[in-house]
Amino acid sequence: MTLTRPIPFGPDSMPTAKTQRKRKRRLRPRKSFFMRGMAVLLPTVMTVVIVASVLQFASTYLTSPVNRSIYGFLEGNGIGWNLLSMMEIDPYDREYIDESLLPVELIDFRDDMGGMASMEFGAALQSYRDEQVTFLRDHGALLIDSERLREATQARVPPIIGVLVSAMVVLTLGYLASGFLGRRLIAGVDRAFSTIPVVRSVYPYSKQVVDFFMSDNEIEFDTVVAAPYPSKDVWAVGFVTGTGLRGLNEALDAALVSVFIPTSPMPMTGFTVYIESSRLIPLDMTVEEALRATVSAGVLIPDSQAVQPAPTSTSEELRPGRGRAA
Repeated sequence: MTLTRPIPFGPDSMPTAKTQRKRKRRLRPRKSFFMRGMAVLLPTVMTVVIVASVLQFASTYLTSPVNRSIYGFLEGNGIGWNLLSMMEIDPYDREYIDESLLPVELIDFRDDMGGMASMEFGAALQSYRDEQVTFLRDHGALLIDSERLREATQARVPPIIGVLVSAMVVLTLGYLASGFLGRRLIAGVDRAFSTIPVVRSVYPYSKQVVDFFMSDNEIEFDTVVAAPYPSKDVWAVGFVTGTGLRGLNEALDAALVSVFIPTSPMPMTGFTVYIESSRLIPLDMTVEEALRATVSAGVLIPDSQAVQPAPTSTSEELRPGRGRAA
């Protein structure tokens, strides 16, 4: 029988403060390595996610519709078919025939003549198509397999063409919008959209939001303030965007201004609040610095607004589980 030494238990066996500090020092390097690794990895991950989101948005709502328009133009009318023939694509070729669309008379003629490769069937097919052809090409009436023709078109006109055309369209619109005639044209489009019953309920406000974030005019974003939001003892960084609402000012007999409070980590969304100008605290920050602080959830603070580290004793008191001695 082997006797084991009993494990002491009691006040004397509890780890002392010195022992606890040694254990914390042993764990601190591991924590430091982990945080350093996260600091190296997170910027790369965030950059990839943001870039991928932008590219996916552009592909879904810009380049894909442009590509479909290009392919639809090439495959859907006589001019496009002439361009396809220049790329050595003949939509009348028998490889693009959809046999399921053949009428009964052509099916019987094909079977009697020994198949689709016979010259007699080819002549009968061409005669049938001549009766159906119009400037706008109807693939069903012309017995054409649209999927096969689209595959052949995409092989000669790669999707990258849509990216280039989209970039050219955006640059062209930007160039036209910077001139007198372009501004007059855009103003006419705005007036036309504002008269359409359903569109006028959405378009003006969408345009205001886009102009707010992408306009070269910095009047809306010239003042960075700290606003008491969502309560009087909690402060949020915001941008003064206007002089408020007259009805609200008259009802409260106060000078309220409109303030946009961006949210983290996507400052494109946020809240519009109306606060008395006397309750706002102007901050010595640029718009870029304020947006950078919002995106980073308060981590990236400009040097002019950085707070010096608190004393060690105060830091210890703010740690979870610690407090002042009673």
